[in-house]
Amino acid sequence: MLSGIRATGRLHFGNFLGAVRNFVEHQAEGNRCLYFVADLHTLTTLDDPEELRKNLLEIVTDYLAAGLDPEQSVIYAQSSVPETVELFLYLSMFQPLGDLQRVPTFKDLVKRNPDRVSLGLVSYPVLMAADILGPQATLVPCGEDQVPNVEMARSIARRFNSRFGDVFAEPRMLSEMVKVPGLDGGKMGKSDASNAVDINLPIAEIGNLYKKRGVTDPARRTRTDPGDPYHGCKSVYPVHELITPGEKGNREIAHACQSASIGCGECKTLLIESLASVIEPFQERRRELAKKRDYVEEVLVEGGKTARAMIKETTEQVRDLMGIRQY
Repeated sequence: MLSGIRATGRLHFGNFLGAVRNFVEHQAEGNRCLYFVADLHTLTTLDDPEELRKNLLEIVTDYLAAGLDPEQSVIYAQSSVPETVELFLYLSMFQPLGDLQRVPTFKDLVKRNPDRVSLGLVSYPVLMAADILGPQATLVPCGEDQVPNVEMARSIARRFNSRFGDVFAEPRMLSEMVKVPGLDGGKMGKSDASNAVDINLPIAEIGNLYKKRGVTDPARRTRTDPGDPYHGCKSVYPVHELITPGEKGNREIAHACQSASIGCGECKTLLIESLASVIEPFQERRRELAKKRDYVEEVLVEGGKTARAMIKETTEQVRDLMGIRQY
């Protein structure tokens, strides 16, 4: 299993709940898990070198605090594996340009940032394919926006295997990821700080964010109006279903909302209690790890060595099959 995250900022609650908790659960006997920070991919949109270096270490610290164990998972920086970049070059030699220009995420980025259309941005999916195919990943968790990129990696694997022989495992997608709504009910993303919840904020501040901006059922004009937690409540009850013990089974809060036994303010108060039970233990572990920066860097060093050994083997095989000999 392999997953990467760009170093555009620290993890938010959506990352933690929707992805990282899932990563931790996959740390089981018989599974080989690789989790990397995609600092090279980050260069397509981030210009500040110091911010990039800082974000990388902050994300790894968050990973460790969330429960990723370097004894069970390989945690590394994308740039620690130069063989990935070499593999990217080989794969780019038979990837049609037209397919890259039709990727939905690329077209969206061009519309939003027409002055930042670099070669790196166009070829982003091919580098992502190298990330996946280099260590022979067989399972790739991904959100909806990344599905076309993983499909392209699968296509590249099939095309290469057909032409040169079976080298690459064809990865399958773990696309049924937990979706965590932002404060306004839309997608919680690092690029929209106003809609995201920083898991490193004090719980009182997180609570205030939900009290002030969390979206409940707008049809509940008074406390006595019954609510619709499943369709009307966009950003509060959906999080209850993810973290409040028993709620996904017995639906006590949902039933109380539907019968107007509780109001939206009470629902938010209950959510803050649930958030505290999840976030405060994470924050305590993170405070301890923040004092051990050398340890965090060592995790990256050792993880990079392990990942490089795995990906180097694949890259050497591809290099030879494509007729490249290093003298």
